[in-house]
Amino acid sequence: MTSLSNQLHPSTRSIAERDGRFRALVTAISDIVYVMSPDWRVMYQLDGRGFLPDTPEPSDDWMQKYILADDMAIVQAAIVDAIENKRMFQLEHRVLRADGSPGWTLSRAVPILNEEGEIIEWFGAASDITERHQIQEELRTSIDHAEQQKRLYETITSSTPDLIYVFDLSYRFTYVNRALLNMWGKTWDTAIGKGLRENGYEEWHAQMHEREIDHIRLTKQPIRGEVSFPHVELGSRIYDYILTPVLNEEGEVTAIAGTTRDITDIRKAEAKSLALNQELNAAQDQLNFALTAAGIGTWDLNIATQVVLWDDRCRELFGFPPDCETRYREVLRYIHDDDRRRIDKAVQAALEPNSNGYYDVRYRTVGATDKRLRWVHCKGRAFFDAENQPYRFAGTVQDVTDEVIARRREQQLLSLVSHNSDHMSIADMEGRMIYMNESAKQLLGVDPDEDYTLLHTKDFYEPKELVRIQHLLLPGIDPEKSWKGITRLKNKTTGEVIPCEVSYMQVTDPDTGEVIGHGATVRDLRPELKARAELQRLATMVDVSEDFSNYCDTEGRTLYLNQSGKELISLNEHEFKDVPLYDYHSEASNHLIRQTVIPTIYQEGRWSGRLELVNQKTGEIIPIHKQMYLIREDITNEPVAIAGIARDLRPEIQAREALNKVIREMAFLADAIPAVVWTSTPEGQLDYVNKRWHDLHPGQKDNPLGDAWLSNLHPDDAQRAQIAWTQAINTGEPYHIEFRIREGEEYRWYLVQALPLHDDEGRIVKWYGTNTDIQFQKELQAQKDNFLGVASHELKTPVTSIKAYAQVLERIFQNNGDAKSAELVGKMDRQINRLNSLISDLLDVTKINSGRMQFNESVFSFSELVAEMVEDIQRTAVNHIIKRELNFDGEITGDRDRLGQVITNLLTNAIKYSPDSGRIMVYTHRENNEIQLFVQDFGIGISPEKQDKVFEQFYRVSGTREHTFPGLGLGLYISAEIVHRMGGRIWVNSTEGKGSTFCVALPVTN
Repeated sequence: MTSLSNQLHPSTRSIAERDGRFRALVTAISDIVYVMSPDWRVMYQLDGRGFLPDTPEPSDDWMQKYILADDMAIVQAAIVDAIENKRMFQLEHRVLRADGSPGWTLSRAVPILNEEGEIIEWFGAASDITERHQIQEELRTSIDHAEQQKRLYETITSSTPDLIYVFDLSYRFTYVNRALLNMWGKTWDTAIGKGLRENGYEEWHAQMHEREIDHIRLTKQPIRGEVSFPHVELGSRIYDYILTPVLNEEGEVTAIAGTTRDITDIRKAEAKSLALNQELNAAQDQLNFALTAAGIGTWDLNIATQVVLWDDRCRELFGFPPDCETRYREVLRYIHDDDRRRIDKAVQAALEPNSNGYYDVRYRTVGATDKRLRWVHCKGRAFFDAENQPYRFAGTVQDVTDEVIARRREQQLLSLVSHNSDHMSIADMEGRMIYMNESAKQLLGVDPDEDYTLLHTKDFYEPKELVRIQHLLLPGIDPEKSWKGITRLKNKTTGEVIPCEVSYMQVTDPDTGEVIGHGATVRDLRPELKARAELQRLATMVDVSEDFSNYCDTEGRTLYLNQSGKELISLNEHEFKDVPLYDYHSEASNHLIRQTVIPTIYQEGRWSGRLELVNQKTGEIIPIHKQMYLIREDITNEPVAIAGIARDLRPEIQAREALNKVIREMAFLADAIPAVVWTSTPEGQLDYVNKRWHDLHPGQKDNPLGDAWLSNLHPDDAQRAQIAWTQAINTGEPYHIEFRIREGEEYRWYLVQALPLHDDEGRIVKWYGTNTDIQFQKELQAQKDNFLGVASHELKTPVTSIKAYAQVLERIFQNNGDAKSAELVGKMDRQINRLNSLISDLLDVTKINSGRMQFNESVFSFSELVAEMVEDIQRTAVNHIIKRELNFDGEITGDRDRLGQVITNLLTNAIKYSPDSGRIMVYTHRENNEIQLFVQDFGIGISPEKQDKVFEQFYRVSGTREHTFPGLGLGLYISAEIVHRMGGRIWVNSTEGKGSTFCVALPVTN
């Protein structure tokens, strides 16, 4: 169980340990203390002790915050060196103090390594050495002065190895000693009277001394410096020089005396000594710092005197004040009562001569002064003299309170994991389940008694999601972090796919660091998504609502007012806060709110009714309908607020007035038109008829509303009208029909049309219809049909006779060898055929209109009929090739001759309207329970807006070119009626300029 906790929560334990160490450092030392990430990019914490500003939270801009710009490079270089060599970081550098001024600090940090020797963090301390630097600067000034006095004295000696020289005020050498001449490699004659540059000084060096000479003339003060330049024999050397004014009796500067000493060896010795001291100090500091950083104290028990000598950390852990002598028995008094006897026994056992002298125990202390309870880990060893008697007992003590607390928390965490409401599970690298808590079992449909170690991750993911997790997400998880995101798990019992927020983490072997599995914590997002969607919906509804919405405390002070509310009463964002609701309601409403609304809300939890608002700028009284609710606290059920939603009634009142006006106008208009106007409910019940109905039926007492209108229909039309009306109600298609309505003792024909009115959701809310009297048109149609029928019959006989005479004449001319006359008579015969076809079409139209078209049903082969019609037409179609692809070999039931008439019409039309194309396509196939026929041409085509009209009686496609094709526009009308009578469908697909495909679909079985 402990291993599981370590695997699941390394980051929590690491942070706790680091915080503990940091607190120990802060407590243990007075210096600035800081903690850095392994690569020094992030400063986790810094306690500036007033010298530097604190950093309580992780920061990645610490260098800009603390380090002086000129020192950033050396600090960065020291960091890189310390990381690469895993050794202590130590550097003196300048910093920006808490008050913004520059200061000096000595900073040291030690790396904290894990078991694999990798740096996991840095603990550091820094000392304020600003004052030390100032003292060193003052000391350096004093030394300069002493050196100046010393060099002035040495000017009288000529045997000194130092370089001695004198300048006049024009920068020329007036005296140089032998040591200087040797360094230059010159003689007295070639050097004296010459300037700096003539004696080999580089330009920068010469300018420097000239400036110094000028400065001495003005200030009469000596100047000391250190410079490096080449020696003629020894190469580059370091020199310490001092320039001193030579004054006359009047105190005027007459010359500049200078001495220069080669300090190269001194500087090298100093550097070597400094490096050695630094290494020794670093080693001691590293040891002390490691003990301090680890929170370890040291103790030493004198066996003879029973006095315990210990450092400040030990005193702190036992709660003793500093600088007090403490005896062993006094120490025992401040060990917890439950641990005291056990610890005393352990000490006595370690002091036994026959023991190994080692001592390793954990126990609790109770601070002598602060009474604070601490857990400590004590390790020690007894030292024995030659007589095997103990004379010294020493060791270390470490505060492990945080560790003990962490262990306890770990146990609590394990219990929490097992009973956590979130899914928690671990799987090995092959995907086999190692651990599942109860929530995971419940979420994923695993029986509580089922052995989950026999299950695999594939049982809980859809295949595609499993591939994404195993091959994309898990291999890329950072060992130090987890991957957090959204995935979809699957309940293995129900198969339900569950959206979840998941954190995947690597589980590693604590000894080898090898990844041995993956852990997951999962939160079921279904409740949250549902709640979030609902909350977002409600919040959006309130924010964008056009209604007034407010929220007040129980005293009536306004806490929230939506945008519509602010606009309604003219309050801006800053004006409505804490405004009493009584300020923006009318006096009459306030009286009602106090006397009725508030008591009702507290008693029943809600109130609704009519109130009045007051516009705060114009004073306008605004009528509203308001609903108010009492909001209670979830736990105590105490009232905490009152919410209100109000609807501005002005538009409603105005709309009602406008609507009443429109209704009156529309009613007047409906009564004024000659047609009958009516409306119906969505269910088909008439709820209004205009005055025209009553004018046409003055003697009828029957009310046509509801479905009573059916009683006024002709018996032959009532069923057909009711079926069509029911179909329109069910489908929402427009209602279009002709039927007869009784008026007095006779029936008149009406064209009845109705359209549905839809709301925004597409639901039918009303039907609007009209009845137009078409009795006169019907009578004219009957007269026309009668005329056409009579005319067609009358024309039939003479046309038949003419055709017979033409055929006789054609044979006579052919027999007499008069081919030209025979050809003319043949053309006349073909024109007679056309005329005969037109007469037949007219007769069919009259039969259709009068309902007298006869059908003789039989069972026949559809493909044979199509092939026969194609062959007949092909004989006369000399300019077109009719290609056929007949994929249906079955039989259908219907009138074979009438269907042949349809096929012939489609083929002749295809030939007629594709004069520039020599190809016609005919193909058939079965589609479900229909046989479908397609006749395709590649001619002029039909525009989309005209395609539905080509099946109307006498309709011909308009246009200049179309009128070059003969015909009455009856063929397709007759074909459509024949197909419909046989229970089929007919339609056209066409592209203008590319051709048309006429399609016929007939049921396979009638």
